[in-house]
Amino acid sequence: MHREILFSCWPLLTAILVSLLALRVVWWLSGAHLRLSHLRHLHRDQQGGVQSLSFVLTLPLFMMILMFIVQLSQITIAKIVVEYSALAAVRSAMVWIPADLGLDAERENQISTYRLVESTEGDDGLTYRVYEIDERSEKFDKIHFAAAMALLPICPSRDVGANQDHSGNRGAASLQAAYAAMSPSTTGNSRIDTRLANKLAYALQNTRLTIRVGHKVGEDLQAEPELELHEIGADIEEFRENEIGWQDQLTVTVRHDFALLPGPGRLLARRIDSSADPDGDSVSENIKRKLRVYVYEIEATARLSNEGQKSVLPYLQRLDGEGGGRY
Repeated sequence: MHREILFSCWPLLTAILVSLLALRVVWWLSGAHLRLSHLRHLHRDQQGGVQSLSFVLTLPLFMMILMFIVQLSQITIAKIVVEYSALAAVRSAMVWIPADLGLDAERENQISTYRLVESTEGDDGLTYRVYEIDERSEKFDKIHFAAAMALLPICPSRDVGANQDHSGNRGAASLQAAYAAMSPSTTGNSRIDTRLANKLAYALQNTRLTIRVGHKVGEDLQAEPELELHEIGADIEEFRENEIGWQDQLTVTVRHDFALLPGPGRLLARRIDSSADPDGDSVSENIKRKLRVYVYEIEATARLSNEGQKSVLPYLQRLDGEGGGRY
């Protein structure tokens, strides 16, 4: 995880360093000097008019670079938080997929809806398949909620038009109660609950998940039954057709629309004239207007193995047409 964070953040850190150097150059060109002792006499000072003029001319550029540095710093922090969110989501998947929700379709290691996205034949004679869990699964909702909770620190606390009636918003009351328990001094501030509800609503509406399961099938003793309907006689009741293997690899990808600052977001979203940039404006293409803010999509992926309640049971498929058995 730390290596992925470093690789994803180093371009931003480089841009921040270059911006700081540019800021220092602009400061030098303006001829400004910080003398705190002279601030009391500034309103009566009639000297240095030329230097003041040069500072005024460079002030807009100075402020633009400064806000650009602040925005890059926030995006760097957001990348780290989204990486953590992906880890929190895949750890939640390890817990919820083996759980028994009391539903006929989603008991231990079971998922209600899924689809096959990839199938490859390995050199070891096994078939490696990748399945994607559908959003209609109740376990998917719980994993999505865990990812959204991890993203609360980077979500706006003001009302930006997020859907307050989202089904996951039922956790707002628990979130508010936990915050009040951790910080009793804030219980008298009526704005805290509203801000927490705004953060949760934005996180749930602007966070998308892709959950994929790597499943290997074949005649090897360490392989698993098919996720589709199988005909292994002794395993028909023990392995359901929608049951994930206990050590299948879980891959969770989190995509979050990070809310930019109003000023830098509007400036970065402004498209450059195509005649001046024939290769296209790659920055503005990645910034969209959503709700009442400009957003920049940040993506992170984490992988862990499922830790189900059932162990791997060796089995062989009989080829005599009389069903299968476990040996």
